[in-house]
Amino acid sequence: MSMPLLFSPVSLRDVHLRNRIVISPMCQYSARDGMPDDWHFAHLSKFALGGAGLVFTEASAVVAEGRITHGDTGIWT
Repeated sequence: MSMPLLFSPVSLRDVHLRNRIVISPMCQYSARDGMPDDWHFAHLSKFALGGAGLVFTEASAVVAEGRITHGDTGIWT
């Protein structure tokens, strides 16, 4: 029996993934002052350790005034 394509490696230019399982970004609105913390690390690492080929982080605001909520992550800090 052949392996399903979902579990097959894939390459896009210089990006090589061990499988085609991709975790889409999910805003959790739990950052403090725009900074992700241990909760974010635990949340995202469970997908990576679980075998996902690629894990996207949540949206990050460029300036504090551009946040959707006060719990958004940001890159202004």
